[in-house]
Amino acid sequence: MADGFHNRIIAVLQELRRIPDVIAVALARRDGLLIAHLLPKNMDPKRIAAMAAAIVGTSEMAAGEMGLGLFFQSIVDSEKVKMLATGAGEEGILITIVRSDANMGLVLLSVGKAVQSIADLMEETAPEVGA
Repeated sequence: MADGFHNRIIAVLQELRRIPDVIAVALARRDGLLIAHLLPKNMDPKRIAAMAAAIVGTSEMAAGEMGLGLFFQSIVDSEKVKMLATGAGEEGILITIVRSDANMGLVLLSVGKAVQSIADLMEETAPEVGA
């Protein structure tokens, strides 16, 4: 993957990470392979990417089977944090980990902007990302 692409993705993740309620962010492919991350040392980036891909895959199938339309996002709401797994273009999944009491309006707005930026970047470099 080209350094320029990776640097631009990291810049998008850093911008999202600046939101006070956002604890960590990562970008994975839909097959579970990690692209980039800003995760704390106590989180295994590869495992988080794989789990998010599994959650998104299952959620997409459920939405399809129930006739709910296109999948956009799954939220895992736990005692300590919320994890958002958001589709980012054809191949990406943006993983956003936020405080349990986060201002979800601000978080969702910021995630939406990040997803659009990521989708645009991935579309520009589609042959490189799929390699």
